[in-house]
Amino acid sequence: MLTDKRIVVTGGTGSLGKVLVKRLLTGEMGEPRQITVFSRDEAKQHSMRLAFQHMRTATDEVIFHNFERLLRFHIGDVRDLHSVSTVLRDADVVFNAAALKQVPSCEYFPFEAVQTNVVGAENIIRAVRELRLPVETVVGVSTDKACKPVNVMGMTKAVQERLFVRANLDSETTRFICVRYGNVLASRGSVIPLFHEQIRRGGPVTITTTDMTRFLLSLEQAVDTIFA
Repeated sequence: MLTDKRIVVTGGTGSLGKVLVKRLLTGEMGEPRQITVFSRDEAKQHSMRLAFQHMRTATDEVIFHNFERLLRFHIGDVRDLHSVSTVLRDADVVFNAAALKQVPSCEYFPFEAVQTNVVGAENIIRAVRELRLPVETVVGVSTDKACKPVNVMGMTKAVQERLFVRANLDSETTRFICVRYGNVLASRGSVIPLFHEQIRRGGPVTITTTDMTRFLLSLEQAVDTIFA
């Protein structure tokens, strides 16, 4: 499916982004021509670059060699239309994993969530549409919290989904799709590391809302959902 494609992963230095990039490098969905990690954090890009360079064990050889040939890094922000337009210029497939995703952060700073989760998505759509970029597919990575949302994080992701779905009406050549998954176990900023620390200290394990149902999956399962 992704053979010889030029892929951009926005938010590629995040927990999901890193696993997604690693899986793309294995070639399980076809061997891409190029993979670009797009994010605004230069320190995370540097750390990710070093981590991939040092994957020299037998089981990681294919990833290491593909890194040498395929992977590049691009500093930029989905909030900035110029940055988005530049990185998408030659892209065939875009995975939009850039997001403010922690519920408390989005509640305390709702407009920041709007800027990243809503304006960021609109910038991708505008870049593709207004510059007539040759992007074949845009995959919006969403969340189960977008279903009947009750918090800012879920609301902004729900709007992002609607923006991408609506974009199909204006596009003859680019397909915009969305995928949802649940709470990712042990991703950066998730509740699992907190639970581990609380258990080590002898408890209690704090649950914010006891009557809420939580759907948990691993990062690998999250990527499986995206690929499906």
